Amino acid sequence: MIAAETARRLLLAGVVAPLLFVGVFLVDGLIHPAYNPVTDFVSELSRGELGWLQIINFLVLAVGLLTFAVGIYWGTLRRPGSVAGAILFGIMGASFIVTALAVTDPHTSTVKTLSGNLHDFSALPDFAALIAACFVFSRRFNGVMRAYSIASGVFVLVFFFATFLVGIPLGISGIIQRVLIIGGFVWITVLALALRSEPTPSLTGASAGRST
Repeated sequence: MIAAETARRLLLAGVVAPLLFVGVFLVDGLIHPAYNPVTDFVSELSRGELGWLQIINFLVLAVGLLTFAVGIYWGTLRRPGSVAGAILFGIMGASFIVTALAVTDPHTSTVKTLSGNLHDFSALPDFAALIAACFVFSRRFNGVMRAYSIASGVFVLVFFFATFLVGIPLGISGIIQRVLIIGGFVWITVLALALRSEPTPSLTGASAGRST
């Protein structure tokens, strides 16, 4: 068990990690050789000369999300999201480790490698967990934050499918996916700030019965 005040500091990972990830891939997309941010997926930055940068970016994000999950579980009040939300962010963190290590195939490739298939498979729990977390945490808040969480869940779901159904045929999948990731990851940062604004749970409260 981690002391509540110590775990509370881990919530900062939910503020920093998503914004750092977005900042790195936006810059990398502009300087990465033979890469087109309009048509190419963010994951394709893991390929080529500067591929190591995006791989590290994924791994740092994964560690940040796992840290955030621990902060949610031990450092927040026992309310909706304390358990289910922590599990969902834990799933995201673990999935992004696979996303990092299994380098994707080019989106134009007609042949799938084992690494490419593993990468694509890992993306499903990444986004599914993010969507689910939006709705899980909407139960925790009232007013604007509840509406924002629900809207973010719908936004991520719609743009996830739009990336493939609209983005690829029109040659703008890179743009749509970037909008999707930025929208979803900004919500994570806002969530982390909202959780940190709550009262610090007591050790008794942190170890009491857990609400989903």
